[in-house]
Amino acid sequence: MNFVEKLRAEAIKDIYAKVDLMKQEYLIASENNLIVYYAPFDYINKDASVVIVGITPGWTQMEKSFRTAIEELNKGTTLDEAFRKVKSESSFAGSMRFNLINMLDELGLQYKLSLNSTAELFDIDNDLLHSTSALRYPVFNNGKNYTGSLPSPLKSQLLWSQIEANLIPEMNHFTNSLVIPLGKNVDDVFTMLKVTGKLNNNSVLTGFPHPSGANGHRAKQFEMNKAQMKEAIANWNP
Repeated sequence: MNFVEKLRAEAIKDIYAKVDLMKQEYLIASENNLIVYYAPFDYINKDASVVIVGITPGWTQMEKSFRTAIEELNKGTTLDEAFRKVKSESSFAGSMRFNLINMLDELGLQYKLSLNSTAELFDIDNDLLHSTSALRYPVFNNGKNYTGSLPSPLKSQLLWSQIEANLIPEMNHFTNSLVIPLGKNVDDVFTMLKVTGKLNNNSVLTGFPHPSGANGHRAKQFEMNKAQMKEAIANWNP
């Protein structure tokens, strides 16, 4: 039974606690203190003009993804539409999305896309955005959310194998899209992919800070890189 079949089989159950989701049946791989679990983040919007890339879903996103997928499947929604709803509901939710929208609007991305605000990117019926993670499936380090630094994805055989298996093929669905890595750790991943010739023909917006409220240097990083990011967006031809 694969992960999706397992999800279908459990769709009638209330399986939202850590003990229900972080278990052997959903285990993908492990290495030392790192462990990777499946979560239904498989939907790819291949028509997207903008691709926003975080480091990896955390526990909150993992739980929400299962809850959303199971609720949709129990309503009779198709698997593809259920997974699409997962991306809309779970990606960069809460204050992180608020910060992200404010920064993207300040860079003027909405004008390039003929929108009033980049908030419209997150509407479920909007096909301009694809949101994803460098590590598609949730990674935990010593049982806590993996933040992308220790160990670096570039230095972990487990993490890099996940990038090669999932991120590289995913990015190859896009051409002439604007890829926005969130934070230095994701930036480093895309720099390595570019250097090694594993990226498709897309524009990568470097220097964008992670929008988490826990990133106390967010405003300073944004101001430092603002001019170069605005120029990159101006030069991007979707």
